[in-house]
Amino acid sequence: MTMSRRGVLSALLAAACLMSAPGMAAGRSDAQENPRAENSAAQRRAAEEYLAALAAGDARAMAQTIHESELGELRKRLLDEMKLEADRNESLVRSRLFGPGMPLTDIERLTPQNFFATLAARLRFDGREFERVDWLEAVNDSGGMVQMVGRLIPQKDRGTVRVPVVVSIVPWGKDWKAALPLELQAQIDDLRTGRVNPPGMAPATPAPAVAQAAAPAISSPQEVIELFDAAEKNLKAGNCDGYYSKQMSPNFRATTGKKALKALIQTCENREELRGQMLTALRLARERAPRFQYAGTRAVYDLTGQGLPYPALVVEQVDKRWYIAE
Repeated sequence: MTMSRRGVLSALLAAACLMSAPGMAAGRSDAQENPRAENSAAQRRAAEEYLAALAAGDARAMAQTIHESELGELRKRLLDEMKLEADRNESLVRSRLFGPGMPLTDIERLTPQNFFATLAARLRFDGREFERVDWLEAVNDSGGMVQMVGRLIPQKDRGTVRVPVVVSIVPWGKDWKAALPLELQAQIDDLRTGRVNPPGMAPATPAPAVAQAAAPAISSPQEVIELFDAAEKNLKAGNCDGYYSKQMSPNFRATTGKKALKALIQTCENREELRGQMLTALRLARERAPRFQYAGTRAVYDLTGQGLPYPALVVEQVDKRWYIAE
């Protein structure tokens, strides 16, 4: 019976913990029967480059260590799903993976590496720094894949515990690169299906009523809600001149040159995607409690992790009226 890929990984992790010198000799003879699983310098280098990027938590570096075809397949599969969703005028999967503020057209322009790096902002990386890796074995898997089994040798000031690791690698011309790890694939699937919440979204289970009563949220003033209503009305109508002249703060207009302001208005009028992002920011701000500053005359709405090009929406009070500050 052929063992599943997950079964192979489980068996390898157990083997990494229990292997002794005599057992390793037998394992090497098995690996030598297949030239793919040779524990070569190229295979070790590919695995170590991935582990180093993982330990640094550097998604862009990780993308460079993963085989392009794996990242391309991931991009195609998720984009196809998001396009089908958009055809139904829905955006749930896109919002879960990239945030409601990132338009599908922007996602489509991402290369496979940038697609992964952008998506990785919603994933958890659990790598450990190491001085070197004691590679125990290279084991064949299906599709030309090789599982590299080893132990991380910690730096001298990081203790003596050697943590077992398994890295999946695949051929890359005459060289090797890491495969997209199953753990990250599982996290992406959890996000896509809503089994876990993306960063910045409220947990699926509501907090107990007692806890809510103990720390009530400070809601937006009615004047701010009315500001949002007016701004939304202008943006939906494509009336960007009205938005910038009536809803944007006088302080913003005073510090923005006439040519720059005219360019902003024209860009807003010509780019439906931009207006969509601005509308998304307003909608998200409505759902959040602001953080007040300057004796209550400035309110900051946290929008981090929502796929928007800015982390917050800020409104301010000028001459007893509320405006969008930036």
